Amino acid sequence: MGNRFAKYGTALIAAATFTVAGVAAAQTLNLKMAHQWPQDESDYVIAAGIKFAQEVEKRTNGQVRISMFPAESLVKASATHTALKNGTVDLAIYPYIYSAGAIPQMNMVLLPGLWRNHDDVFAFRNSEAWKQLEKKAEDYGFKTLSWIQISGGVATTGKEIHEPKDVSGMKLRAAGKFMEFALQKAGATTVSMPSSENYSAMQTGLLDGMWTSSGSFGAYRMYEVAKFYNSPEDYSVYFTIEPIAISMKTWNKLSPEQQKIFVEVGHSLEQPALEGAKREDRRVAELFAKNGVKVEKMTEASWKKWQDWFRQYSFEKFKADVPGGEELLKAAGGDATR
Repeated sequence: MGNRFAKYGTALIAAATFTVAGVAAAQTLNLKMAHQWPQDESDYVIAAGIKFAQEVEKRTNGQVRISMFPAESLVKASATHTALKNGTVDLAIYPYIYSAGAIPQMNMVLLPGLWRNHDDVFAFRNSEAWKQLEKKAEDYGFKTLSWIQISGGVATTGKEIHEPKDVSGMKLRAAGKFMEFALQKAGATTVSMPSSENYSAMQTGLLDGMWTSSGSFGAYRMYEVAKFYNSPEDYSVYFTIEPIAISMKTWNKLSPEQQKIFVEVGHSLEQPALEGAKREDRRVAELFAKNGVKVEKMTEASWKKWQDWFRQYSFEKFKADVPGGEELLKAAGGDATR
């Protein structure tokens, strides 16, 4: 009888243990975070995502776990905003310009000449204009948790570019339709193509030059085919943002305490991401220089010439094409209204 009781007691303990484990598992929220890049921890953008997942799991005592899905393995980059809206993706790091088809006002994040340096862009996250954009994003279906930004310069093969008059007669890849419009007005021919094709296009002469992010210049080894590089380390006309976003459907599943943790962790990563963006600009400029490319930094005088040109063409087109565009530019303040 003693053996039977022991077996019975062991069974009870095992059942109780299983039940507790089941309850714990049921309380664990497993979330998916998508992004379009390789899972390279040396990339400040990816590092921010990894740190976010680690800190959230730590601060929720394992109640929330976030798995990362890199290289478009979960969703195509261009469809990320739709996946967030539908809740098929819980979180994502992605360029918000991809959502501009659904949220036209989001074109502002790639509007050339709106900001002059990284600090301007970082300050924008507290502007009235960004509050309006964030409201539209939340109404659409996703919310920003952590601000991440990038900048970029211009690389060319035949001659240097310092101001709008320099682009006349050149075949260029621009950063977005509003930059394309302004470059065309300056006499350039613009060519649209994915980043993966830029190297061969520059190598064969299909492109004379291109604007893109510092990270893309490095990742696609454009320093091997360029002769001149205008670095964005001090000033730039190209910036965009690629924050950590959460689906509103997922956000609404979180408890108030979990929501608080998500926001606090996101904010804690913004300053390190800003410093990472600045380091990336310097790193890529050094890559160009080491490969024999003539590297110059954009000057304030050059930036002002560009900004005047973009204000005349890109800003006016933004006002005409984007609902509420003029009011949004006024809300952006600073050089947007000068």
